[in-house]
Amino acid sequence: MVRINYGVLEFDHIVEFTRDSTVFAAARENGSGHLRLFLITEAGNVYTRNGRADSWEQLTDSDRDTIIARIIAAKNNIPTYKINGSHN
Repeated sequence: MVRINYGVLEFDHIVEFTRDSTVFAAARENGSGHLRLFLITEAGNVYTRNGRADSWEQLTDSDRDTIIARIIAAKNNIPTYKINGSHN
């Protein structure tokens, strides 16, 4: 399995669901252009979508911290959509 370098992703947009305090973020891998989706919960858990396995996988430790920091840094430079609802 190829390890994803989360530090070089180009974030495209963010969707904030205010009712349940969750955030979805979409990013592309530099070079390959593969789309990566992330879900950040109110509790601070970070998940990434694994399309091949049709599941969400939790990121931990430095990967989790990297994604949160990258989303915070990108927030002022990419479209952010706020939805007054929940993601369910």
